[in-house]
Amino acid sequence: MGSEWRVLGSHQVLIRLQHAQDDCDAGSCHPAVGDLLLGRSKQLTASSTCGMNSPQKYCIIGYLEKCFLCDSRYPYNPYTQHNSHMVENVITTFEPDRKKKWWQSENGIDHVSIRLDLETLFQFSHLILTFKTFRPAAMLVERSTDFGQTWKAFRYFAQDCAASFPNISSGPAKSVGDIICDSRYSDIEPSTEGEVVLKALDPSFEIQNPYVPYIQELITLTNLRINFTKLHTLGDALLGRRHIDPLEKYYYAVYEMVVRGSCFCNGHASQCDPMQNLRGDVHGRCICHHNTEGLSCERCKDFYNDAPWRPAEGTQDNACKRCNCNGHSGRCHFDMVVYQASGGVSGGVCEDCQDNTTGQHCDQCKRFFYQDPLKVISDPQACIPCDCDPEGTLHNGVCESHTDPALGTVAGRCPCKENVEGVHCDKCRANYYGLSGSHPLGCQPCNCDPSGSLPFSICDSATGQCLCQQFATGQHCEKCVVGYWGLGNSLYGCSPCDCDIGGSQNNVCSPKDGQCKCLPNIVSRQCNEPAPGYFFLPLDYYIYEAEHANISLQGAMQFGQDSAVAVVFRQPSAGRSVTWTGPGFARVPSGAGLRFAINNVPFAMDFDITIRYEPEVLLMSCVSCDVVIDAGSILSIIGCSNLSHSLHLKLKFFCNPQGSLNASCSKLGGQCQCKANVVGRCCDTCSAGSYGFGFHGCYGEYLAASGWSALQPMSGWVFWISPLPSLPV
Repeated sequence: MGSEWRVLGSHQVLIRLQHAQDDCDAGSCHPAVGDLLLGRSKQLTASSTCGMNSPQKYCIIGYLEKCFLCDSRYPYNPYTQHNSHMVENVITTFEPDRKKKWWQSENGIDHVSIRLDLETLFQFSHLILTFKTFRPAAMLVERSTDFGQTWKAFRYFAQDCAASFPNISSGPAKSVGDIICDSRYSDIEPSTEGEVVLKALDPSFEIQNPYVPYIQELITLTNLRINFTKLHTLGDALLGRRHIDPLEKYYYAVYEMVVRGSCFCNGHASQCDPMQNLRGDVHGRCICHHNTEGLSCERCKDFYNDAPWRPAEGTQDNACKRCNCNGHSGRCHFDMVVYQASGGVSGGVCEDCQDNTTGQHCDQCKRFFYQDPLKVISDPQACIPCDCDPEGTLHNGVCESHTDPALGTVAGRCPCKENVEGVHCDKCRANYYGLSGSHPLGCQPCNCDPSGSLPFSICDSATGQCLCQQFATGQHCEKCVVGYWGLGNSLYGCSPCDCDIGGSQNNVCSPKDGQCKCLPNIVSRQCNEPAPGYFFLPLDYYIYEAEHANISLQGAMQFGQDSAVAVVFRQPSAGRSVTWTGPGFARVPSGAGLRFAINNVPFAMDFDITIRYEPEVLLMSCVSCDVVIDAGSILSIIGCSNLSHSLHLKLKFFCNPQGSLNASCSKLGGQCQCKANVVGRCCDTCSAGSYGFGFHGCYGEYLAASGWSALQPMSGWVFWISPLPSLPV
């Protein structure tokens, strides 16, 4: 039998839940209204109860000869404790002889209260009090919605409202919720079973929306308190027999108290479950629908926060909407600002998005990731890491998160800085270098000088070094290499300095104008011109005539007319060029030699020694001679080298005023312009066969009659030489 009951009970519960679900599918739903006192005797208290500490005598008006004892030290029992009048006796039990138990206060106390403390927020419908004695001459009903921390008056009741509650209007109410004093339930009649009725909402007012805050405040409560403030008396406190206390017949006594209400579920539940193991008629925990939760279905369930929570109204269930997080999160919260910005479409904001996603609905790839164009955003592998060089991108490596033709974005594309290029923004553009994250443009310009760099060339992307023309140099090819000048004025970028090796300090010139660093008294860009009043020496400037040398033999020196070496004079012939210097030649036979004392060389350098001579025998074997230095070494005779414009020696020129035509000389060698028959660099010597040096030059008459030839004076010396035999042809 017990097994069959359990199965039947299970089916009853199933049918009950299914029915509740069906009720809520059509819109708002509400639990049934019941008596909130049932099952809550321990939550009902009174500030005064007769006989709580010891039996207390009380009498009944009209039966003063017969009085009774109140003994409420123990709960009521019809057989053993029928004189117990504890406050729990007011709870409806539907027992037979119901009128035999009631709650009763102590004698003669005006201010007494009865309080009901509920375990959660309930919806209150109405209150009915049935009294055993007179109803109170004055009383009020209060409610609390915060578990007794604060109280608000529901309604005042008094036989004389003006006297009992002078500051409260005696009505009638002008709108729902007006606090007034009602005198209909405070008359002295009837003396027993009189009622006081309080309805949460005055039925004379039409309620358009029961869920507006001020209506909800009127019909919901966590605590209810009935305050009795004045007893009805007959004015006989000084009458009667002295052995009877007149106050013994004045007290509050209530047969029954009914508090009608329901589990408050905001229209989202039709049934409730008990709380704290309470077995009442009305339970306090809502069995919520419409994706709501809480004791009163006062909030949306987790992950159902895409719309604001609202109570159900009529056919509108106002169910909470599931958040759309694209499978990347199981948590969300509601944001009113987001909801309003969406036009009331969606206000759920996903939390803790996974799989590298972000956004209100986890519908975007987070920074440094982008959406694979071939996958939907709900795919766990939809977001791929960006492959952008953080140094070269605008946002430290962030790529475009998705493809959007309207916005012109391409998923995964790296937004390069202005001077950066490449799929990964990892290299500088042409003619830029030095990729750096700290540079706002990514790379800095090479700034290659077009005058010195190769045409159409690019610089090194790491160092910025430009590709220079052959003779240009520098980071930007902005200057010529040492020894060159005139950037951009040559096919090779620069022109050589070509500083004269003898007239300049070195081969380094000014890069702007090519000016070489000249030695003293040398001018021009290349230092190859003497300053005015100066000249350059030719290679053969230092000439030592054989006629003036000392004669040297292999054995011993000979002097006088018997010398082995003889001076041979030669006069110029018409039509033939002069190939000799001085008065003529010195005949040097085999085995003889000439010794020259050299003491006028200005400084040490590499000199070429050149000997001018004519052989008397035109045989190859005979055309030879040697030059012997004091150290004993023999130098080979080579041809005369090309003339150099300068040999590190600049001499101030002097032209003999008697022998020269003017005061100017040749820049190379310093040769003055001589008068007729005058020779010598300074024009200070008569030519061979001439005589009489003076302001007119020299006379060219030959002194054949005397049989002697006049040797021109050389450095103050005059040599007289005997006649010579004719030279062989």
